Amino acid sequence: MPSSTSSVAKGERLHTLMNTLVALPTFVAMGYSLSYLGGVLSFSPFYHLFPQLDTSTTTGSLKSHNTLNQGAVNASLNLGALAGCLSCIYLGNRLGRRKTTFLGSAIVVLGTVLMCAAFSLPQLCVGRVLIGIGLGMMSSTVPVWQSESSKTHKRGVHVIIDGVYIALGIAVCAWTTYGFWRADSQSGWKWRIPGIIPGALALVVACSCLFFPESPRWLVLKGRVEDARLVFATVLDRPPSSEEVEEQLVLSAQIIDVAGESASLSMLFKYGREKMLYRLLLAVSAQFYSQMNGAGLITYYSNQLFATIGLDTNTSKILAASSLTFKWLCTFIAFYTVEMAGRRLLFMISGAGMAVCMASLAICGALTSPDRLGPAYAAIAFVFLFVVFLPIGYLGINFLYCQEVISTRYRAPASGISTATHWTSAFVVAFATPFGFNSLGWKYYLIWASLSASIVPVVWLLYPETTGLSMEEVDKVFVETASPLTARRDAVRAGAGAGVGAAKRRAMTAPMSSGPGYNDEKKGTVTEVEKV
Repeated sequence: MPSSTSSVAKGERLHTLMNTLVALPTFVAMGYSLSYLGGVLSFSPFYHLFPQLDTSTTTGSLKSHNTLNQGAVNASLNLGALAGCLSCIYLGNRLGRRKTTFLGSAIVVLGTVLMCAAFSLPQLCVGRVLIGIGLGMMSSTVPVWQSESSKTHKRGVHVIIDGVYIALGIAVCAWTTYGFWRADSQSGWKWRIPGIIPGALALVVACSCLFFPESPRWLVLKGRVEDARLVFATVLDRPPSSEEVEEQLVLSAQIIDVAGESASLSMLFKYGREKMLYRLLLAVSAQFYSQMNGAGLITYYSNQLFATIGLDTNTSKILAASSLTFKWLCTFIAFYTVEMAGRRLLFMISGAGMAVCMASLAICGALTSPDRLGPAYAAIAFVFLFVVFLPIGYLGINFLYCQEVISTRYRAPASGISTATHWTSAFVVAFATPFGFNSLGWKYYLIWASLSASIVPVVWLLYPETTGLSMEEVDKVFVETASPLTARRDAVRAGAGAGVGAAKRRAMTAPMSSGPGYNDEKKGTVTEVEKV
């Protein structure tokens, strides 16, 4: 691959190109892949080729068995993604952000070829598992790469856009599969052509990785200080010897030195001075709640959801695609408010709103009957209202928050663990939902209402605010406070009370470590950082 410091642009243009050529195709492919199978299950060429997945023309015990098969095949993508995320615990800091993203995108291309060429159910499953592995690696790594290469005041916008892209991918898939469903052709290409899109997007990512610089904070972690200086200069669009570049180097190296040269992955699971276990649990809970709120009902089974209230297939598909498009439009709410309202408030608004919508869906389901369709139409309205609240807090901000609360040394493995939680939760939803609808009916919505409602007290009590703080300043808040409750309080004070500039000055004037990589006589100028 080209040099880690090579770049096609600088400053804001670099961020724009990176979002367009790396983040956009990565997360559009992710959203598209999540909803693809649900969109083609009703294609007659598809279920004729894979009769084990046919629930459209079967009844009784055979339909129940095929429902189980549907859940397993749909969830195979999530299992692959789980493996991909967990691989980043080992690969993330060894390969770096660029190479890990490149490897993940190559695996997605391979999986797409296998899936679209499938003539047997095992081959279809293997293709989906490989796509999942690649997407897991990419979804764990790209937000880390973005956040570590962004300016503090733009970090939220640069990472929150990932949620916009996921929703866009889901909506594009819904309309694409609807268009192919309407086609008269009974050829196998009717379901294969829509499946090519994630592989094409991954190919764009693989090629684009060659033209962007490595994360400067990863370079500092590896002791490549001069390379990091050049990349910081590129990111900030400043001369390598400028004060801003020097400040970023000092802050990054200072935090890495706090962790100590003897730090190991096991420290991630200990409380200790840096409170890494607490921080890991924050990241894990953010990703857990991103799926355990009922969102998967809309993403995976929106067609089936509308069909259960008595709508015909064509109307169900149109409503499903419309709701997913509306969901994409609603992602811009968080995009424009994340730096003003803060992470905590958006999380709580999202959780409360989703809880109300899920409880309302349960009530509508209980009241609906063949001769009483009014509650069914009210349920449609609550589905659309649900997709307003979901992206406010849990379609982008969850990825951002996970990167902000973890220090540089542990960010890649922690991102792997937290994103693995995301995919594991998605697997549970994808696998369990067909049984939930069949066994519990409207009561199934109450599970998601309860989980969504629990978001509010958890966030209020335990989540520190990270808005307005650099990633190094967030580290200092955790290191210098005594407990989770005081960390929440001190983070709010550091960001809102003292102001970003004051917090940055405190970080720069704090006593520097006397460990390797620092020269105390030169007031904290980084001269050397040993390799880790």
